[in-house]
Amino acid sequence: MKSLRFVAAEAFIRSGPSAVENLNCVSFNLYPLLFKACYLHEQADLLRVLVQAWPLPLLDLHSLLGQTVDCQMDLTSQTCRLCLESIMTGLKDYVLSPPRTYAKRLHLVDLTALKDVEHQPCRCRSTLGRWARTHLLTQMCYDTMVAMQDSDVSQSAFETSIDVRLNGFVTGRNYELVAQTFVLLRYCPLKLRFVSFRADSLSLKQLFYVLRLADTESILKLEIVHNVPLQATHLEVLLSKVAFPKLQSLTVPTGALDIRRLASDDDDDVMSIIGNQLAQLTDLTQLYVGFSTLTGHLRRLLNPLNTPLQCLELANCCLSRVDMTYLSNSLHSEFLVRLDISGHDIFSSFPTCFHKLLCRCSATLVSLALEECNIEDEHMDAFTDALACCQGLEELKLLGNPLTSEALQRLFSMLSVGFPKLKYIEMPVPRQCYSDSVTYPLNDTDLLLYNRELFQEVRGQLMGILEAAGRESVEVCSPLMGAYDPEINETSNELGVSMLKSFNSVIGNFIGCITEVNDRRSQDQDNN
Repeated sequence: MKSLRFVAAEAFIRSGPSAVENLNCVSFNLYPLLFKACYLHEQADLLRVLVQAWPLPLLDLHSLLGQTVDCQMDLTSQTCRLCLESIMTGLKDYVLSPPRTYAKRLHLVDLTALKDVEHQPCRCRSTLGRWARTHLLTQMCYDTMVAMQDSDVSQSAFETSIDVRLNGFVTGRNYELVAQTFVLLRYCPLKLRFVSFRADSLSLKQLFYVLRLADTESILKLEIVHNVPLQATHLEVLLSKVAFPKLQSLTVPTGALDIRRLASDDDDDVMSIIGNQLAQLTDLTQLYVGFSTLTGHLRRLLNPLNTPLQCLELANCCLSRVDMTYLSNSLHSEFLVRLDISGHDIFSSFPTCFHKLLCRCSATLVSLALEECNIEDEHMDAFTDALACCQGLEELKLLGNPLTSEALQRLFSMLSVGFPKLKYIEMPVPRQCYSDSVTYPLNDTDLLLYNRELFQEVRGQLMGILEAAGRESVEVCSPLMGAYDPEINETSNELGVSMLKSFNSVIGNFIGCITEVNDRRSQDQDNN
């Protein structure tokens, strides 16, 4: 739905070259309206001019591109390359050009509202992902400083200071540019602030250096993922050397907190130290430590925290009954909004603790991930009984569990008559769609070797249960190869190269060890 004001704005931006000429006559309070109209219709040239002449103190994409009274369309998922390049180039022009109709008042630009999605709705079909936005904006900051060395630059450029908030993404490819921009940040009118900081394919030296350079007071979310060789001892050093006063979310790489890599005398101390360091992050409410072996050590990690966690990922962490007993009785259990305990045989290892955990977080839990938890038909009564109290659930993920179509029908029947907020279900491929010889958890070879016709038949029956209850809006899918990850999709080539280098390094070290052993044996034989 569009208001008459927005329709008039659309007509204005389509008036051709005269739109730029007439912009001087437009009232300052109409600039946000024109901004959204330009973005919607991909009028990149006019959008750049709008940003260059921006008369307001704030340029926030959430308020500009989100749902407004004049236009209900939410454009924050349209990461259109043409438009975003125009906005960032317009920021550079704003700094370097003298004031026009209105005085320079802009002091904050917030680009954090942009969301990367799999299917791009913009007409040009060309996107500017998170990594590319980071690269382009840092390049603009650097180019602005270079341009300010010219003698004919406006004096107002040296009097301008604009905080630019961005969800940053740093890898080996853009590390040098980002680090260089941070080094010169105090001299640049565009003050780059990472609200969310994602690091991938960096050495430890690069990670520590770029974090020391960044303005960590602005960082609310820190994601250290994939090819960053961070371990527990490194995390201890990082948290002791770099302050994150407002950090709300922390993600560590796969296996970063693996107790098997620690000396037996040190594992308790290191985990307790990290737990105490996390306790100093008083705003921390989200912790993602998947694929870290924490057997018997979860209490040491989480108990020092005074602020209860709302999002907790413990997938494939080899938790014991002691760990689950602690979690189900902890302060955190009463505040959990998103919980992932995939990769644990919950009904064989800790069924009572699992039931208690869901009961304690039932008032707040929105998302529950139980992938590859060996949930079978015989567990369905216990599972539905535990799940019944979580009526506020919006997402349920059950991939990789050996459930038959009959068990899934029972589950969907229960979900259809309750759970009014449920929106998304990741269902496993029914057990009978695979051959009898397949064992769980499924390996990569067996994963895709299932009867697709039978799967579609069962899926149709499950959807019929939802539709009969008026719940056809619930999305049901089975992303066997993993859900879409825009960051991995954007940097997959670099990630693959980095993984190949790591593999070659491991093989090289292995061959070196074998050669060394053979040389010693040969030397011993010669001595004998």
